[in-house]
Amino acid sequence: FGSSCCATVSAVLTMAENANLLEKYNYPSSSDGSTSIEQYQGILAYAVNWENYEATKKYASLLKELKPTVVVPELKNYFAADSNAIVACMEALRVKEDTKARQSILTVLYDMLRYDSSCFSFYERALDEKVPVFSTLLGVIREGDGWDVYISDKAAWLLTIVIGHRPSFFSDADVVDVVKAVFAQKSCSDLGKLEAITNLLKPNVHRKTVWSQHGVGNLIFNVEWDQAAPLVYRCVFGIWMLSFDTDLINNLDTFQPVRKLKTIMLHSRVEKVVRLCLTVLRNFLRQKEMSEAIVEEGVLDVVQQLEFEKWRDAELYDDIRDVVQQIASEVKELSNFERYERELQSGQLSWGFIHSSKFWGENVMKFEQNDFRALKTLAERLMDENSNPVTLAVVCHDIGEIVALHPLGKKKVNALGIKDRVMELMGSTDPDLREVRREALLCCQKIMLNKWQDYGSQEKQ
Repeated sequence: FGSSCCATVSAVLTMAENANLLEKYNYPSSSDGSTSIEQYQGILAYAVNWENYEATKKYASLLKELKPTVVVPELKNYFAADSNAIVACMEALRVKEDTKARQSILTVLYDMLRYDSSCFSFYERALDEKVPVFSTLLGVIREGDGWDVYISDKAAWLLTIVIGHRPSFFSDADVVDVVKAVFAQKSCSDLGKLEAITNLLKPNVHRKTVWSQHGVGNLIFNVEWDQAAPLVYRCVFGIWMLSFDTDLINNLDTFQPVRKLKTIMLHSRVEKVVRLCLTVLRNFLRQKEMSEAIVEEGVLDVVQQLEFEKWRDAELYDDIRDVVQQIASEVKELSNFERYERELQSGQLSWGFIHSSKFWGENVMKFEQNDFRALKTLAERLMDENSNPVTLAVVCHDIGEIVALHPLGKKKVNALGIKDRVMELMGSTDPDLREVRREALLCCQKIMLNKWQDYGSQEKQ
């Protein structure tokens, strides 16, 4: 009775565990190229005759036990008991004549690491013992054009996750070889490539090297919000990994990471994706440039709306409220008129939130303070021959806003003799002042528009 009961419990555990693992594969291949549930079931049902292959004859008895239908705790016991387990698996991956045999052993290795991270210890031991884990898996990836998506994706995931776990064991050259191999093979799905690359972005030691490789940025940021959830999640995961490196994240203007997160949060209602977006925002809020981008993009409104959605995880509401509070604090700080005055005093103006329409709508009346001191400082910057082109462009923009929005704006501007200098800049032929000419033209139009309105009101009187 005892053995029968144990067998029943084992069978139940196997069914439950496989059902859990099946969920990881149940993404339609038509949308993201990942494995279908039918293919995974086929792998589970396939019986491999390891004695038939020269590479695996020596390890056939062990490999017979390493089946994807076996629960991970039992598989772990086999690996712990036999130091040749990883060696046997690497040899199994050399069986090119049986695609399903390769699929089977890759499934075992993949599921073990997904289910139990302590299984990384087997790879650590294998690497220390110089088992050719790197060369074997890299070889499988490079052969990708001759094999199916499943083999390419799982081999890429396995190798990159091992590198991410033990980065010091691998050189930058090793990592570059892997990145090139992943991009070179057409048989790797978009999801497979994205998982592999984001795995390599995990360790600090290789992050800059990975990011510098051609195609990595587009792979991550070209994912759209309406694509399959696993792809969107991995897109956000990649941005998260980049957010740990200040040098990298401050040079992502081309990819507009904040706008990407905002769009995803605006549309996605996948809890895992939303939660990771919030985590990335927390990292961004620790950096000045990214904080400004978050405020300027209006991310606060999008995150606030998330609190009114129905989430299964109650803790997600706490995460949302926490990020709302942090962003609101940044909005208050960045909208601060004193901050605007500090920039004026520095003599170096640059485009940002304190020159946006939102800022002007909230702060224009504060320009009356200290007898229009801020406007007078703007005039000084405008007249200063040493002011750089960006500063001049911003000054012209801000003066135009004061004229348009403040009741006394035009009067004060005329009193300071600003218009002649604005018209001078408007007519400049200096190629470096192209942006300045445009802003000066807009500023002059606002001054003249208000003047024409004054003439109109005088005629009516």
